[in-house]
Amino acid sequence: CETQYHIRDSQQEQNVQLVTKTKDFQNCRHVPLHQSTFMEGEMVRNNQREEHYQSVAQTHMRVISDRSRSDRFLIQQADCRGEQTIRFYSDKGGDVIVFTKQILQLTEAKSKIEEQDKIPEPSQPEPKGDLNFVFE
Repeated sequence: CETQYHIRDSQQEQNVQLVTKTKDFQNCRHVPLHQSTFMEGEMVRNNQREEHYQSVAQTHMRVISDRSRSDRFLIQQADCRGEQTIRFYSDKGGDVIVFTKQILQLTEAKSKIEEQDKIPEPSQPEPKGDLNFVFE
């Protein structure tokens, strides 16, 4: 996918970089979507999907780095936002826009993690719900 990075040094703090990563899913070789979708009773063909579905994601990161060693850095905070737009096949038009937001903040950094402190992998994923529309 087409991905753009903008990296700049913080004006307020030393050894802190502000990184913005923007990903446009329209130019992906392997589009992270299902091969087909049903909208208003019609199946969307791959060449139609581009004009009826748009997706973009942007992540802002605050990175603390050690200038003497490029392999030593900490991502102190990451703020991820996404927007997906679906346009329906209809004379009346109308879009569905889904916004997502995730914020991750580093609370503690250790050089070694003890076995009892490790977070286990999820074993039973929970479905959280569906996004359904009623057409009248």
